[in-house]
Amino acid sequence: MSHTTITWMGWIVAVLGVWPHLWSWRRTYIFMRGIDRNLIWQMLHLCRFTNNLRILVLSLAMIGLLVCIPILGAPVPLGLLAMMVSVALVPSLRLTLPPTILFLTGSGERANTLLLRLHRAATPLRVVALLDPERMGSVGQMLLLDLMRTSDENMWKSMVHQLLDIAPVFVVDTVHRTAPVRYEAFLMLAPERVGRTIFISDDEGVCPSLQAEGIDPSEHAIPITRPNDLEKSVFRLLHMVSTQPKEAASTTGRMPIVPENWDSLPSLLTIGLVDGLDGKFLLAQARSTEKNLIALVVPLSSLDEDAANVSMELSWDFSRNPRLVGLYLETTGLVMVRREFILQNPELLDFHVDGIHPGNISFEDLDKPEPIGAAVHQLCCGWRRAAQQHGFEFRFALK
Repeated sequence: MSHTTITWMGWIVAVLGVWPHLWSWRRTYIFMRGIDRNLIWQMLHLCRFTNNLRILVLSLAMIGLLVCIPILGAPVPLGLLAMMVSVALVPSLRLTLPPTILFLTGSGERANTLLLRLHRAATPLRVVALLDPERMGSVGQMLLLDLMRTSDENMWKSMVHQLLDIAPVFVVDTVHRTAPVRYEAFLMLAPERVGRTIFISDDEGVCPSLQAEGIDPSEHAIPITRPNDLEKSVFRLLHMVSTQPKEAASTTGRMPIVPENWDSLPSLLTIGLVDGLDGKFLLAQARSTEKNLIALVVPLSSLDEDAANVSMELSWDFSRNPRLVGLYLETTGLVMVRREFILQNPELLDFHVDGIHPGNISFEDLDKPEPIGAAVHQLCCGWRRAAQQHGFEFRFALK
């Protein structure tokens, strides 16, 4: 085979290898109305915490080595060199491409099938998941570059929060009742995300993970998708999101990858609201403490051992997500708010509500809502409105 033939064949293979990924970048750029370079650096940053880090390092090292070959004057045909650079470049192009769709589900054969269908439906846009490639067989090897499983199991929730901030579209498989899937489904119920999320039910239209959170989709106008309708729902949602005005870029900067351990657990000041709810007292406590969070416990709260564990697990979200300023567990009767957020909105604490004293309860009082709990609910509604006005998140949960 002649030198010219090798050169031309090398160039053809190089173009064929790189072109699909360049097309993916082009379509993603159009869909997202631009890709900020900080987003690319963020994707590189996330690779540090996944099992794909060694692939990225090997890819970049191979590119650097191949670039040095012509500089050193080695007699390698340019076409062959271009083909090798193409092979080395593909992993870097894929791993730095911001995802358009984040797929959240539990591991299993169903997840493999749904992920493959999502890839076919969304191509050339990128779909990522946090599944374990070692438990996915051949599918895991085929889609390895799109599996952002964290190398440390204590960091997967932080990775989810990072990807929620990047991907404009989310797909959640709700058939599993496991704690991770329930947590992910809970995050998707936030008002700013629910309209950009596809909730996949089982074949009967039931969403077990949502039901485990006390959510009936029909009562909250949450559209669900049966597995057979997945592709149509993806096309519809991608079209809808692509026609919406582009959201302003986040001003909070890169969110940290935070391991779930005692060092990252925010410090907490708990205030029991036994005799009443006094806004001036809460403001004074916020000013005098150095704790990260202020927790309010209403009378008749159901803060048992299970609820305490749930509240502790969710309190880590304040470390993972800088935009989260408050969390209201309605069923438990517990509120956790960032101290800084309370100090930034002192006008919302200009009130005083007395509690019901056991010796002064009338029959009329028995027919009324517990005053402190009702006042806390109104306060949380005010905090949520203030948070939304400033681009923050104040989350309500039926827990």
